[in-house]
Amino acid sequence: MINREQLKLEIDSIDERHIEVLHRIILALKQPLLTSTLTEKTSEINPLKGSVTFEHDLVSPIDMSWDAEQ
Repeated sequence: MINREQLKLEIDSIDERHIEVLHRIILALKQPLLTSTLTEKTSEINPLKGSVTFEHDLVSPIDMSWDAEQ
């Protein structure tokens, strides 16, 4: 595992073109993790969630019955 000093040395050796990419990665890592509140809201965003039933290897719409032998 790398320590802070080793990481700083690695950053110092990075090409200037990659500094912006590294900066964006650091900003992304500083973002808070997703919470259950956001997870619950994703079901509102996905209008098709729960509209399909899965039975073994068959997939069918929820409100439609059909004969699999056809």
